[in-house]
Amino acid sequence: MIKKSLLTSFFTLVLSFTSLSAYDLKSNMLLLNANLSEVQRSFITSNQEGVKESITRFSAQAQELLGNKEKFAAMLPKEKKSKANEAVMAAQIIDHNVKIILDEIENKHNHSGKRRREEAQRAYTYIEHACFRCHNIVRDNQ
Repeated sequence: MIKKSLLTSFFTLVLSFTSLSAYDLKSNMLLLNANLSEVQRSFITSNQEGVKESITRFSAQAQELLGNKEKFAAMLPKEKKSKANEAVMAAQIIDHNVKIILDEIENKHNHSGKRRREEAQRAYTYIEHACFRCHNIVRDNQ
């Protein structure tokens, strides 16, 4: 588990330097993917602390990349700049579902363990759906 966390952290660090020096869409999407993969691994291994850490990291990166329409539009080709609204919408969906996951981990609603896992995992799938939807619209220009 430590190896996986170190590898993900190293990959995140390398990509964050890449994205700082050349704030391009591809490197940032790879970084988001690495963080989201870490969330999934933590869910699969029932590592609540890992979920909390990785979803928080993913959320911060998603908000930084997707939450600002002008910043995101600057990374898109001229003919796709109008699609930046989709990224902002995805950032809002991600933020909402991250809050659900964190609430379930902290048991804010006093749910059973089974229900908490199901709610958190459902929220994770909504995050994935927001990512896929944005990709389909922005990348494929539909």
